[in-house]
Amino acid sequence: MTPFDFRSPAPAMTAEPHMDEPAFTAAGLAVPVPPLAPAQDCAAALARFLRQPELAALPVVDGDGRVAGLLERGRLLPDGGGEGGGGPAREMPVSNLMDPNPLLIEGATPLAEIGRRLARLKPAALATGFLVVAEGRYLGVGTVTGLMARSAEQTELRARELEEARRQAERAIRAKTSFLANMSHEIRTPLTAMMGFAELLEQEVLGPHTIPLYREYARDIAESGRHLMELINDLLDLSKADADRLELVDGTVDVVRVAIGTARLLAERASRHGVSIATAVPMDLPPLRADERKLRQMLLNLLSNAVKFTPTEGIVTLRGRVAADGALWLSVYDTGIGMTGEELAKALEPWGQVDSALARVQVGTGLGLPLTKRLIELHGGRLDVVSRRDEGTTISLVFPPSRVGRG
Repeated sequence: MTPFDFRSPAPAMTAEPHMDEPAFTAAGLAVPVPPLAPAQDCAAALARFLRQPELAALPVVDGDGRVAGLLERGRLLPDGGGEGGGGPAREMPVSNLMDPNPLLIEGATPLAEIGRRLARLKPAALATGFLVVAEGRYLGVGTVTGLMARSAEQTELRARELEEARRQAERAIRAKTSFLANMSHEIRTPLTAMMGFAELLEQEVLGPHTIPLYREYARDIAESGRHLMELINDLLDLSKADADRLELVDGTVDVVRVAIGTARLLAERASRHGVSIATAVPMDLPPLRADERKLRQMLLNLLSNAVKFTPTEGIVTLRGRVAADGALWLSVYDTGIGMTGEELAKALEPWGQVDSALARVQVGTGLGLPLTKRLIELHGGRLDVVSRRDEGTTISLVFPPSRVGRG
């Protein structure tokens, strides 16, 4: 037999492999079966097959370590075994009976790709196996049995890694939620005091200001404080929603009262921007089983967002109706700039502000729509958005029929 510099398999790993390590490539399947030389007679191959009945084929490799072919067991032992096999073929060189075009798989090939190549390039290799090579040089023999076992191991490892990633993500979300809750408490306490003192100054409770401009400054301080408080609340609620810790306090809600009250609450702010808010809510709308505070929060978010994207002298309209299927629709329509599909997708992502000249003159964080979407979904409903560039936007809260008209 021609001398052959056999490459032994990689040493056993002590740590659990990762998905992208060689254990899950063809190299990890290479079984170190000593090869035959092309000029050897078949008697040597027959003796190997008789001693090792588990061998389906033997690799044939030249003196440079390059694959010359694959000798299948059935070529020498048609009946699969027996001492009388081989006959005249014993005297032939291995090269006469070998398959000169066996399936060669590069050692770096991923497991999933090996299966595809077996079925597409050489289905017979499902029984005889394939040869693993590195740039044409023989590394070992791979089998379908080994491929199946290693693929199952890879699948199990992937499942464990995904489970660990999920646990880490949950821990990170819990830590973030806890941090935001603590920070929001620390910020709210002095902020509430600041807003209270600013309102006292604005209302001149302790006497008139000698300089009237101070009253305007006090109003600006109070307004900025209210905006910051809204931001803190939205941020905390969105974080709770991410952690599935946001809970509903269901009750019977007078939708008309909440809708009209919310519109009235934002009317002054909208008028300062030259935008008017109208309501078209039927007085006979049925009650809704919902969390009243969160319903008001959703409507405030939608109305605020509509005012933000509506130019001067524009109109924002709050409508309500019960659809034919029994679902309750609360819709906010504006005559603003509208959005493209790409801008809408961005607006529904946390912190995803639509970049426009009109939006940049207004304060905002990009939390309103994503939070509203989470809140309506928490109610079992959905957020319906219809927007056309330069024509306006209609965003609707759609509550399921099961929540309409019940306590």
